[in-house]
Amino acid sequence: MKKVLVTTDFSTYSKAGMRFAIRLAAQNEAELVFFHCFQALIPTTIHRTRIDDAIQEQATIELLKLEKFAASLYKSMKINPGKYRCVVVEDLNPESAILNYAQQNGFSYICISTRGAGKLRKVIGTITGSIIVKSEVPVLAIPHTYRPRPIKKILYASDLEQIDKEMPVVSAFAKSIHTKFDLAHFYYHGEVKLDRKTLTEMWRKKYPLLDEVFLDPFDLNAGFAAQLDKLIHKVKPGIVVFFTHTNRSWFDKVFTTSRSEAFSFITKAPMLVCRK
Repeated sequence: MKKVLVTTDFSTYSKAGMRFAIRLAAQNEAELVFFHCFQALIPTTIHRTRIDDAIQEQATIELLKLEKFAASLYKSMKINPGKYRCVVVEDLNPESAILNYAQQNGFSYICISTRGAGKLRKVIGTITGSIIVKSEVPVLAIPHTYRPRPIKKILYASDLEQIDKEMPVVSAFAKSIHTKFDLAHFYYHGEVKLDRKTLTEMWRKKYPLLDEVFLDPFDLNAGFAAQLDKLIHKVKPGIVVFFTHTNRSWFDKVFTTSRSEAFSFITKAPMLVCRK
């Protein structure tokens, strides 16, 4: 893990993502870049030759505000600041500004807070949901209710379709923050039942940081979110890892059986969402 782009709009909600990133960096010494996108307010009476100067003046004000905002969080968390810097960008579209800046500057992750929208459609309608679907850069989506704590366990939720490609990514992430990870898979009735003990032994030989493997039948009555939420309560991971499909959104795949189901776990567990 090298650089993490941490977005903020100075709201109370956005502090959750910043706190998570600060805690994460404390575990692996990653560089943090706190990022704020603003829309310049240009008086209609200003001469066109002064527009660039006016935008720069506002950018300077926003940058100072961001620097104070970040410093106050480090102070409140009682963590000595590591390697970090602050960046502000003037853009009418925060979503495209975040995605473009992350891709063009070689970031390892984007860290963004969620606002705990209760239903799937509300989540998709947010900037966070859109960035998760579109970003080529892995996204850390942090619930607004997050409270800082060390990440002691990772839960990797997998459909097992591309396990050989995904497992090295999860293992490398776990290694970077000095922790282990569990694997969870929910299979449909009628599928070939997998032998948990055999698979655990086989995967542990290649990935020593793998701890537990959970292979459970998919509960059609409960749905994916409720079933995963129950496992999250049991395992208590510091972060849950998912991989999206490039041919359809992660939301479509996860909620195929129940589009209107409450997206409850997004309000409880930080997520790392990667593109396949």
